[in-house]
Amino acid sequence: MKDKIIDFFSNMISVVLGIVITFAVQGKIDRIHESKEVASALDLVRTELLANIEDINVMSDYLRQEKKAADFFLDNRFSLKKCPEDSISYNGNLLFADAAISVSSDALELLKSSSLFQKIGDKDLSMKIIRAYDTCGAIASSMNRHLEDRNNRFDKAINNETAKQLITGSNINIRKFISSPYGAYSVQWVANQPDPSQYVDVSDINAAIEAINSHTH
Repeated sequence: MKDKIIDFFSNMISVVLGIVITFAVQGKIDRIHESKEVASALDLVRTELLANIEDINVMSDYLRQEKKAADFFLDNRFSLKKCPEDSISYNGNLLFADAAISVSSDALELLKSSSLFQKIGDKDLSMKIIRAYDTCGAIASSMNRHLEDRNNRFDKAINNETAKQLITGSNINIRKFISSPYGAYSVQWVANQPDPSQYVDVSDINAAIEAINSHTH
C-alpha cells in the first residue's frame, strides 16, 4: 500500500513538473516570438525614417537650387536678353517647378495597431520614435507651406490683366515675368528665403534610428 502511495505521488509530481516545464518552455518560445515581431516592426520603422530623411534631403537640395535660380534672375534682371536660352529655361523650370513633399508614417501606424508598440519595453525608445515622426511631419509641413506661399505669389503676378503680356502660348515668358514689378517682387521673396539648413533639423529622426539600432542589436 505504501509503495502504491509513493508511486502515485511520484507520478503526480512528474505530471506537475511536466506541465510546469511545458508552460515555461512555451512561455519562453512566446517571448522569443514576440521579441522577433517587435524587432521586425522596429526594422520597418527604421527603414521608413531613413526614407523620410532621404526625401527631406532631396527637397532641401531643390529649395537651395530654387534660391539659386531666383538669384540668377535677379542678378540678370536687366540683361536677360543676353542670357543663353538654356540658362533661362533651366532656372525657370527650377523656379516654377510643381514641387511638394510627403513623409510616410505607415510603419508607425502598423506598430500601434498591432499592439507591438506597448511590447517594446523601452519608454525612451518609444518617445524617440514618436518625436521622430512628429519632426518628419513638421519639416514636411514647413516645406510645403513655403511652396504654397511661393505659388500664391506667382499666381497673383499673373492675372487676367497681365496674362496676355506674361504668357506666350501655354508657358510663362520668364523674361517678361521677371521684368514685371510683381514678378520681380515674387522672385525677390524666393531669393530672401533662409537656407533649408536653418530650419531643417533631422537630429530627432537620427536619434530614433540610432536608438532602434541599439535596441535590436
